[in-house]
Amino acid sequence: MISAHDKEIQDLVADVRDGNLLLPELQRSYVWKAPQVRDLFDSLYHEYPSGQLLVWETDDLPYSHPVSVEGVSKNARQPQLLLDGQQRLTSLTAIMLGRPLKVRGSSRPIDISFNVYTEKCEVSGPRQKGEAGWVSLTRLFTEGAMELYVQLLGDLQLNPADADARRIHQCLTRLENIKRYKYRVNLLSKLDYEEVTHIFVRINSGGTTLGSADLALAQISSRWRGISTAFDTYQSQVWKQKSLWLDSGLFLRTISVLMNGQSRLSQFFRGERKQVGIEDLQSIWARATVALDQALEFLVHNCKIDKLGLLPTKNILIPLAAFFDRFGTRVSAKQSRELQRWVYMALIWSRYSATVETYLDQDVAALNKDEPIAQMIQNIEDKVGRRPVTERELRDQRKNSPYMLMSYVLARYASAEDWFNGVAIGGNQNLEIHHIFPKAILREHYDLKADSYTVDQVANLAFLSKQANTRISSRPPSEYLLQIESARLRAQSVPIDPAHWANFEDFVLARRTLLADGINKLLQSLTDQPSLWPASDVELIESRVDALEHQLRDLVAERLTEARGDSAWDHCIPADIRDSLMRRVKQRLSKHPYEQGRYDDLDSRISMAQFSDYARIIQQKDTWPMFVDVFGSPQVFDQHIRAVTTARNAIAHNNQLAKVDLLNAEAGLLWVEDCLRHVVAGNEDSAGEEEDELEGAPRP
Repeated sequence: MISAHDKEIQDLVADVRDGNLLLPELQRSYVWKAPQVRDLFDSLYHEYPSGQLLVWETDDLPYSHPVSVEGVSKNARQPQLLLDGQQRLTSLTAIMLGRPLKVRGSSRPIDISFNVYTEKCEVSGPRQKGEAGWVSLTRLFTEGAMELYVQLLGDLQLNPADADARRIHQCLTRLENIKRYKYRVNLLSKLDYEEVTHIFVRINSGGTTLGSADLALAQISSRWRGISTAFDTYQSQVWKQKSLWLDSGLFLRTISVLMNGQSRLSQFFRGERKQVGIEDLQSIWARATVALDQALEFLVHNCKIDKLGLLPTKNILIPLAAFFDRFGTRVSAKQSRELQRWVYMALIWSRYSATVETYLDQDVAALNKDEPIAQMIQNIEDKVGRRPVTERELRDQRKNSPYMLMSYVLARYASAEDWFNGVAIGGNQNLEIHHIFPKAILREHYDLKADSYTVDQVANLAFLSKQANTRISSRPPSEYLLQIESARLRAQSVPIDPAHWANFEDFVLARRTLLADGINKLLQSLTDQPSLWPASDVELIESRVDALEHQLRDLVAERLTEARGDSAWDHCIPADIRDSLMRRVKQRLSKHPYEQGRYDDLDSRISMAQFSDYARIIQQKDTWPMFVDVFGSPQVFDQHIRAVTTARNAIAHNNQLAKVDLLNAEAGLLWVEDCLRHVVAGNEDSAGEEEDELEGAPRP
């Protein structure tokens, strides 16, 4: 029989703690990632629906095990078995009892922090621990809301009678009341194991959490019942022809872009959005497949990316498809070359590694300009500056980076051949990624796992056939490179001076330099401009400072809004900077009255700030914890940002820059750029231990 009743979270947690609620073997282990734990508590705080639980009560107890929270075990009582809800109850039990919670993708236990200003939850990190206004949920549930409230009043220097203090008290009380949230518990009793297993499989057939692409597809399929079949057919076609698997999310974004120039999928399932008929959807999908086909052919034949599995992001296809949908029948030779340059630049500078929708929308909007490709290139240069690639950019880059792809592209342009059998690299040929300095040799000096960024860097990787790779085996390069023709080494940007072959560090430095030079020459060859980059050191510094200003502006806006929400303007921006920004806004509106209302939020207001303003905002005592994970030491940050600011001010006022100031500015830029690069890069996928094949990867 099946019955239903409501039970508070605190009682469910107590049942897990006391061993009265266990997992049968048919339940999966704990698989949640940190953001899912965060979202659970955020939903409970806002009293959003959080699903139901399924529990089995039986005398015929099958193999069972405790919920996977350290320190919790079953007792001698006959327990109930939790069939559905493990991920939620494991997370709730760990946080509320103060048990270590290890999530998928993290080697350390996590905690969740709550911000009393924005009323949002985040996974705890250095910023949350160091900044006033964040509350540990583990501490709140184990020590009590009042204990943390008293501490917050002291940290924030608030009087209990203050409005802010009363609001914080309400937030903490509401947060603590999560434990009184009631789940609907569906209880199965007097059912055998086979029948219960059948029920469990039926209710978990959907398995994974719905994302925006799932919701959008569900919404569209309610109007066009055959859309899934259409997607499957095209997916299979691309896989068969190009060995590239494209998911439905990319298809939906392409449809969205062709439909109204926006890549955001929310338009498909928000009720206020205009409904699109089945005929419109079918027509747009037909256009999308034609445009995607042309984009893929352009990558393979024009850009020489015939190993599409090397693409670090498939999102590059979306703006390409939008371009070919609009201009596909009238692309000039000059436009084709410029579009190649844009593709390489977008990949090199990781155009779509973060805030994907924002940058996709910017690049799609550029198609409305008189010179669309030039505007798309300008969008990239606004973020990174007008500058060539240097060997420094290739440091710490591994096989999953854009520079691995560019290494392959350079080899294709140079008509590279296999080092031993002379077969040209490219097409459908099966290739492997070969370590020029074999791992067996490097193991003597490096920890292959801990030093993988060094051992597996792009500069130590080349493209060879499997037979050639086996032939080299673990021989040192000083031995086997002597047997290879110089032209074949040059084609893969390998230094031909034997002096470099004996020392690994010398070798990878030389090869990084050759690869960077090759990339720059390729980009220059794709334009009629005499020089793509500033000729003088001062001009190059100026370009990089301009790009750095854009990056700091975005970082400041993102972090302040995340930490303080709507109150960030008053709490995080110094009063004198607020005053100067509002004066500039007023002056702007006096000349452009049609922009009235455009400067009402933090993002738009700080766009009026000066370069030095961003540093001041970051360095404040109350805001520094928001940026400590990016810049580490406040003293080191101050030293480098001062050097950059000094150079920037001298250039802005047309003053002569002393040689020492130029060198200090270069050092400061390199340091700050490296810090920001790691923010964009995030956590890269670890490179595998085995040699990688470039063909025959299993279909997802």
